[in-house]
Amino acid sequence: MTDDEEYGDNEGWIEPDDFPCFKCGRFIELPKNDGPYEYYETSGLHGLVCPECNRQFCDDCGNWQKNSEGRLVCFECYDEERHNRFDMSFHNAIIFATRKHNGQLRKGTDIPYIAHIMEVMQILIENNCREEVIIAGILHDTLEDTETTPDEIRKLFGKEVLYIVQSETEDKSLSWLERKSLTVKHFPSAFYDTKLVCCADKLSNIRSIYTDLQTICDKVWERFNASKEKIQWYYESIVSALSAISELDMYYDLKEMVSDVFTLDWSNHKED
Repeated sequence: MTDDEEYGDNEGWIEPDDFPCFKCGRFIELPKNDGPYEYYETSGLHGLVCPECNRQFCDDCGNWQKNSEGRLVCFECYDEERHNRFDMSFHNAIIFATRKHNGQLRKGTDIPYIAHIMEVMQILIENNCREEVIIAGILHDTLEDTETTPDEIRKLFGKEVLYIVQSETEDKSLSWLERKSLTVKHFPSAFYDTKLVCCADKLSNIRSIYTDLQTICDKVWERFNASKEKIQWYYESIVSALSAISELDMYYDLKEMVSDVFTLDWSNHKED
């Protein structure tokens, strides 16, 4: 039987060859098109080939990610693209936020406030958010807690970043309960990217509360302008309002940590 008879109408196909997996060296079977070689994802094969770099991976080593164009690529190509797409705007946002929050501390601690900003940035990066979302996360408190103007953000980082930051900014002229009630009321219909920044922000905050509960127990609630019960209502309401992003790891982490903070018994933890 000729190759053409064996493979039907696929003129030019020849016997599949074995190729070593790029990561583990295990040999995998992939068909090839006779000169130049072009590899295809086909059900039943024991490996796939990255369309960007043409490296072969077995099923155990393949870690396929969607790139900026929505194509599945190997993690090496994805990771390279993800790092390359952070241009100087990303760097400039960090410098801008550091200067704007200079001298500010985390509530009731001696921790520089920029630590919170860096953690929000880290969470957004870990959840594969777009550059504009990450920059907005770095800047999310500048309008609310510093002398930054909307025009500064628009000129330096663009209208999209400004919109996300503004949608995350509360009116400090209102009382705590008024501000949080408005947030809870309007957040279910908020812009998707706004929810991403909010989730990262709240996850960073609840992590801080969790850590402080391990050392100073219920004294942590004395730092806030509201009772523990009201703070619990707010966080649980935010978790519910962010359900549209429930597929993300940071949402799961937020939901679990909110539950731990407000339901676990912290009475056995002693202050150092």
